[in-house]
Amino acid sequence: MTGTDPATPGHRGDENDEDLGMDLVDAVSTDAERPARRPLKRWMFVVAALAVIVIGLVAGLVNLLPTNYVSKVERASDQVVVQVDLEGGGHAVLTTSAKADAGMVELTDLPRLDPSETYSVWLIEASTDRPTLLANVATSEEPVQEGFNGVDKIASVMVSLEPSDGSSTAPSTEPLAVLDLPEAK
Repeated sequence: MTGTDPATPGHRGDENDEDLGMDLVDAVSTDAERPARRPLKRWMFVVAALAVIVIGLVAGLVNLLPTNYVSKVERASDQVVVQVDLEGGGHAVLTTSAKADAGMVELTDLPRLDPSETYSVWLIEASTDRPTLLANVATSEEPVQEGFNGVDKIASVMVSLEPSDGSSTAPSTEPLAVLDLPEAK
């Protein structure tokens, strides 16, 4: 036995004698020349984390800013308006929008009051008739606008005179006006 396998011919003077197995070495060496994949740098993770924090802060600030219900109602295409004169002088306009789920009350031409009194605007809930103070309004030359949301839960808006110290938790006098919320268009 010569130590050669009869299935594969031995060294017989082929033209390929000189590069026995060199093509295998060449294949391995070209694979090694390719650049290896670089792992992500630490700064890329820092940039991604900062981007997430900035997006979160912007979203949080947007949610913390008060919503301007007056402008939502003014831009709405389905406005419904109710107007009434206040007892003793002045004018009240209630504008609502079902699509914006918002409403606004505008008070104009309010007579001057004693400093111990203020005009108070109340929202009266539909299910309980419970009043919720929307705003205390001082008399001024300019129209006063106050906005609110949740028009489907509100039955009416009431304007009354209350002590200016803010102690009223419910209307304490007869209303100067009651504006029932209109039906949506």
